[in-house]
Amino acid sequence: MNFDEPVQGHLHWTDGEYVDGRKEVLKTIVILSVVTVVEVGIAIGYEKLANDAGKYKWVINLLMAIFSVIKVIYIMGTFMHLKHEKKGFILTVLLPFLFLVWAIIAFTVEGSSWQYMRTWLNAF
Repeated sequence: MNFDEPVQGHLHWTDGEYVDGRKEVLKTIVILSVVTVVEVGIAIGYEKLANDAGKYKWVINLLMAIFSVIKVIYIMGTFMHLKHEKKGFILTVLLPFLFLVWAIIAFTVEGSSWQYMRTWLNAF
């Protein structure tokens, strides 16, 4: 085996490619950090922000969901290297994720409907 020549991995990167990759990772880390700090700030102030009898609670929940999706996109794109994959493989990973998001929304709406029907019928 010849150890003088690189065979696989990132050993073939030029200095410019290495610097670009490092900048991309650092940018992703900064974006994830900012989004996480905002998310934690909203979670800490949740009671004060949603104190008008839950009037703006749906807006806060929507923001938290959007922030979570942003984090998933950056983590999957940068750290799981999906950003540089072929379109077919990206769809193979994304479609089950989108199905999961749809299922969560569908079951939440269905549960809310059942709760409304139970209170309306005064069954319990």
